[in-house]
Amino acid sequence: MFCDSFIKKYQHLLLAFLILFALVMGMVNFSCSESSVTQTKASSALLAQIALRQQQLDGPTTERLSQIQSMGMNTANMGIQRGYIYLKQPPTQTQITDLQLLGITIYLDSWIPPVGNHPTGYILADMPVDKLDALAAKDYVIKLDTAEIQAEPQSALPEIKPQ
Repeated sequence: MFCDSFIKKYQHLLLAFLILFALVMGMVNFSCSESSVTQTKASSALLAQIALRQQQLDGPTTERLSQIQSMGMNTANMGIQRGYIYLKQPPTQTQITDLQLLGITIYLDSWIPPVGNHPTGYILADMPVDKLDALAAKDYVIKLDTAEIQAEPQSALPEIKPQ
C-alpha cells in the first residue's frame, strides 16, 4: 500500500529521475552534439528536455509525447524550449538584438535582478532547440536552465485523508 501511494504521489519525479539516469548512463541513444561550453552552462534538466524534444522531432512516438507532457513540458511547438537565461545585468539592446537574430524570444518584463547571495539575474526566453550551442557560446550568458517543469506543492504536512 505504501509503495503504491508513494509511486502515485511522486510518479513525475520518478519519471524525470529515470530519464536523467538513462541519459547519463547512455542507455538512451541520441546524438550529443553539445559543445563543452554548453555542457558547463546548461543544466542537466535542460539538456535532457532538449534531447527529448530532438528525439520527438526526429522520430515522433506517442509514448515519448506522453512522457514529455507528464514532465510539464509544452508540446505546442516541439522545436521551442522555454528556459531561463542567467546574466549579470539586464540584457542590453545589442544583446537583445543578438538573441533575436538567433530566433530567441526574450520576455523583457520577466527580468529578475541579482540579489543577496545570488550574483546573477535571469530572464525568461523561448529558444529554438537547435540554437542551444549558439546561445551558450555568448559570453554574457552565465547559465541556462529549463522553465518547463511540473510544479507541485511542497509541504511538510502529511497528506490528510477523509475518514
